[in-house]
Amino acid sequence: MPLPSDAVLPHSSLVLVTGANGFVACQIVNQLLDCGLRVRGTVRDLQKSAWMQEHFDNAYGPGKFELVKVDNMVEEGSLDEAVKGCAGVLHVASNLSFHPDPNIVVTEAIALVKSVLESATKEPSVKRFVYTSSSSAACQMKWNEAFDLTSESWNTTSIAEAWKPPPYEQDRALHVYNASKAQAEQFFWRYVEDHKPHFVGNAVLPDFVCGAPVSLEKQGYGPTGGILYCLWTKNDMWKMLPTQYMIDAKDCALLHIGALTHPDYQNERIFGYAHPKRWTDWIARLKKMYPTHEFPDSPENEDYDMSKVLGQHRAEALLKWLGQPGWRPMDESIKEVFDLMV
Repeated sequence: MPLPSDAVLPHSSLVLVTGANGFVACQIVNQLLDCGLRVRGTVRDLQKSAWMQEHFDNAYGPGKFELVKVDNMVEEGSLDEAVKGCAGVLHVASNLSFHPDPNIVVTEAIALVKSVLESATKEPSVKRFVYTSSSSAACQMKWNEAFDLTSESWNTTSIAEAWKPPPYEQDRALHVYNASKAQAEQFFWRYVEDHKPHFVGNAVLPDFVCGAPVSLEKQGYGPTGGILYCLWTKNDMWKMLPTQYMIDAKDCALLHIGALTHPDYQNERIFGYAHPKRWTDWIARLKKMYPTHEFPDSPENEDYDMSKVLGQHRAEALLKWLGQPGWRPMDESIKEVFDLMV
C-alpha cells in the first residue's frame, strides 16, 4: 500500500524504529515496509532478533530493513549512529517490566525518550518524530461516569498513586506503568516546546491493542494477546485490566505511519480508541464464535468506560487518508487472535 501523494516523507525514506522486536513496534515495521519506506530497527540482541531480518527480507526484498544493536538506549549518544540518514523516528521502546518502583520504571521511561530526542535533534535529516504513548497516559481512571477525554487530559491519579511513599508492593505496578507513559509523554512535549527542534513531533496513544503478532513462533502472543490467552485458558490474570477501549494492531501501526507522514498532523496527540472494550461483551461474543469452548463467566456488575474521546475522529481520518474505510471491526480483531489458540 503506497503512501498518499501528499505524504511528507517520499518513497524509500529511511525510518528509525526503537525496540523494533516488540509486539507493536514489529507491527509498525511491517506496515512501514508495506508503504514503501525503509526501516532501521534497534534491538538489544541481534541474535534473538535475527528472525526479523529473514522475515522482512522474504516479504519485501533485501535492502529494505536492517537491524542495529543498541545495548543501552538510556546512555547519552547511544542512538547517534542509528539515527543518521533517517527522515523519521518512531520511538516505540518502553519499560514493560511492570516493576512497582517508580524510581526504576518512570525514571527509565523519561531517560529513554530524552536520549532518542537528543539524538534526533543532532541529525538534520529527521523531519518527523512520533512517540508511542498510551491510553494510560491520558485516562482518568473513572468508570460509570460520563466525561470528555481531550488532548489536555492526563492520568494524574496514577501519577499520584505511583509516587506514594514505599514500600513498593506489586499492587502498585499498573499505576507505575501508567505514570511512566504519562510522565514520559509530558517530557516529550516539554522538550518539543522548549527546544523547538527542526522536526515535527506527534504522539500516538493506543488503548488495548488486539491482533495477531507478526510471528507467533518468535514473539508469542504479546502483552495484550497474553491477557487474551489467559481468558482462553480461564486464568484470572485477564481480570487485572478494567473496561477500556481497544484498537486493532494494524490500525495502531497505521496511526503511527499517519502521524509520521500526514502533512497536517503536527504537535498532536492522536487517540487510538477504536471501540469500547468490556469483558462482559467480549465473553458473550467469544461464546458465539467458539461455541464448543468453555470460557469463564462474565464479571459481575462490570464497570463501564463512559468517556467521550474528542480526538477519535482525527485518528479515524488518518486511517481513511491511508486508504482504509475506517476502524477495523472489533470482531475481526478478536477472532484473529483467538483463532491462533484453537
